[in-house]
Amino acid sequence: MSKCNLIYIGSPAFSAQILESIIKSDLVNVVGVVSQPDKLQGRKQVLTASPVAEVAERYNLPTYKPSKLDEANLLHLGLLKPDIFLVVSYGKMIPKTYLALPKIGTFNIHFSLLPKYRGALCISEAIKNQDTKTGVTLMEMDEKLDSGAIIYQRDVSIDIDDNVATLTTKLTQAAMQLLADKLPEICAQTYQKKDQIEEDSTYTPSHRSLTRNSSFIPFEIIERSMSGIDAKSTHALVRSLNPEPGAWTTVKDKELKIIDTSLEEEKLVVITVQLSGKSPISWKQFIQGYLK
Repeated sequence: MSKCNLIYIGSPAFSAQILESIIKSDLVNVVGVVSQPDKLQGRKQVLTASPVAEVAERYNLPTYKPSKLDEANLLHLGLLKPDIFLVVSYGKMIPKTYLALPKIGTFNIHFSLLPKYRGALCISEAIKNQDTKTGVTLMEMDEKLDSGAIIYQRDVSIDIDDNVATLTTKLTQAAMQLLADKLPEICAQTYQKKDQIEEDSTYTPSHRSLTRNSSFIPFEIIERSMSGIDAKSTHALVRSLNPEPGAWTTVKDKELKIIDTSLEEEKLVVITVQLSGKSPISWKQFIQGYLK
């Protein structure tokens, strides 16, 4: 049986890792990639391709970076004769006309055990809510947000010190393994699926809600947690905001980024902090240098 043609649609770094794993697996023919347009980044505002586009270009794959998913771009993708679209954190809603283009269908990887945590902040919300388990969902994609029929799910544990970065790494690894197992079934159209139970669905806030202002934690809350009051929830909140945009507070009118915390004997322990414009230091160094 000949391999099916897959067009990959995604943008961020973890999505780029998944794309590269699919290319290297040789289970399908990756015939094209769609990603966000290049953006100005850094202090020098250099026009930079998304991580997914960088991988695509490194493997000399046809790469599309449309500002709008319109009919003209759809015609270009149609020329590649796709059997499958695979969407992994693209950053925009996919129009119905695009969903219907591939011969077999359009599929999506989502980092939660759907129907729980539909939406962009599925990783941070699971940490903030002190869940001990999340996972990866492979599903058919429809016009609504993360509501398509589920093909397969794989559980991933959330450790007490996981932050968004470490949990994303674990979920990415699980997604790569899941796709290695299930892409052949999708190509052969032998996969099973089940509808999501709408009554069990929950939604995360918009990604736009995750700002510097929303990442502020009053120092009074930190102090109470260090004495043992609501320590677990504060530890979870800090982890859910790190590494980006980064939990922060103010101590004696100094802005202080809270990089790392832990729990010891039901109390919050602040491990690493960073003053604005300075290098990270230990909490002990901060106390000795700035609070005495």
